[in-house]
Amino acid sequence: MWLALYTPPSTKPSAPTSITAPNIIPRKLKILSASSGGRVAVSAEADPIPLCLEYATPETIPKHVQQLFEHYQDTKQSNSEILFLLIYALAVECGFVEEHVYREKRHLLKPVPGISCFHAGNVRIATTIPPVYTHLHSDTVFSMQLRTVTERQSAEDAVVAVLQSRLMVVEMGDMLMITLSPAPPRSERGYSVCLPISRYVLNLQMKNKQLFSRFRKLDNLSFELREKIFYPMRVQQLTALDVQLQPTLLGLPDELYPKILKYLDRKQLNVVAKVNRQLNSFSKDVKPK
Repeated sequence: MWLALYTPPSTKPSAPTSITAPNIIPRKLKILSASSGGRVAVSAEADPIPLCLEYATPETIPKHVQQLFEHYQDTKQSNSEILFLLIYALAVECGFVEEHVYREKRHLLKPVPGISCFHAGNVRIATTIPPVYTHLHSDTVFSMQLRTVTERQSAEDAVVAVLQSRLMVVEMGDMLMITLSPAPPRSERGYSVCLPISRYVLNLQMKNKQLFSRFRKLDNLSFELREKIFYPMRVQQLTALDVQLQPTLLGLPDELYPKILKYLDRKQLNVVAKVNRQLNSFSKDVKPK
């Protein structure tokens, strides 16, 4: 849409004039052209759709969040259940997938390295079908089983047990207790945080507005859950599997070490060999230059 603004020449300062257009929410104004007579043409630009909840606004919601809530558009949900689904959307961004969804879509999910957790393709795939979760105690308790997506996907029972976790949300008045714990029989520690429901989901549905218009402070919600729930659990699981969590020299594929170490002389190789057993083993197989 174009808005033409004209400012007539005048020697007296004029009061600022506001122009409003119905049913339009201008996010940015971009100057398209200007003439010497003071006529300026501008257009309203919409914000790009964000990839994750951290950068979402009531007007711009990530596509995977829209996709997730489309499964429930014909059902009435409480504020606590809406927030529970937002928490699951954030869990997917952090590399977790509901167990049933994982089994249905595992052939499409891509491995996620230990140094990362967000995979745009996996996030989209994981929200194409609704997650399975249980309602308890008059819809005040919600629970689901999660599976962590990593580069080490195995059918071995020991590996599966490490990568499984249980997400439970308990409504306590206006507060929501969120807990993420290892699946039985593992006994590692769990992580929890308590957040106010009304801070993130408004109680009232505004007329002619989508559900997303009720969401608030999603950047704060993302920070609280990532740092206190999902990241610690993911680190704990990957550490148990001896997966490298940082992009270090020890995390490279084995076939790259000879190509790198061949540029070192004997003294330099001796120094590298003293770092640890892994580099000592690779150093012995390299002929110094």
